[in-house]
Amino acid sequence: MMGSLRHWGIWSLEPDVLVGGVELRSLESDEVNLSYLVCPGQRRRGFALRAAQLALEYARTSLSAQSVVIKMLAGNEASRNLALALGAHYVGDAPSDGGATFNVFKLKLDDTPREE
Repeated sequence: MMGSLRHWGIWSLEPDVLVGGVELRSLESDEVNLSYLVCPGQRRRGFALRAAQLALEYARTSLSAQSVVIKMLAGNEASRNLALALGAHYVGDAPSDGGATFNVFKLKLDDTPREE
């Protein structure tokens, strides 16, 4: 299942408009990468947090994932704050293919609250 990909659009209901996306990519047998994007003008309204929470629940229940990796470009404070809000912990830096630096966060899915 390595490399398997799931991607969902993030929609606002008022008005009904696509505001971003959230993605899970399988890395190893029990680990997934979580990424998210919200369009400018739609940010800071909770869309990414809620979409990420739903994606993590899907990773746990449908993909049997045990842990999540979240990478963001160094200096992306909004993405860093979202990772922390999800319960992820900073584990270090990694180079990007384009020569930039990613901050890397990890989250064990057993540590996150389950959807009810």
